[in-house]
Amino acid sequence: MFTKACDESELKEGKYEVVAVNRTLMLVVWPTGSRPRAFQGMCPHAREPLADARFDGRTLTCAHHDWEFDSDGACIKGKRCTLAEYPLKIENGEVLIETEGVLPNYLS
Repeated sequence: MFTKACDESELKEGKYEVVAVNRTLMLVVWPTGSRPRAFQGMCPHAREPLADARFDGRTLTCAHHDWEFDSDGACIKGKRCTLAEYPLKIENGEVLIETEGVLPNYLS
């Protein structure tokens, strides 16, 4: 079931918003020239929160160990991994995210 994460008006292209949906921390990332996407809010590397990550519109950089992820969630600096992506849709000015069936990715 899709659950409201935030209002569409809170999103800005080239930025991200930190949200919690169904007790799951995630980022709603809006890459420049693309569409908003929802990714897990914890770094797969050390399970540190990405809430204070840097985002230049294309690359998300974890503030804790400088691992970098592209706009598809793939790690481009660090070990091979990806951020789990959650289905996202926008309806009536609301950003809705589905958490069921998606688990965050973590390195062992």
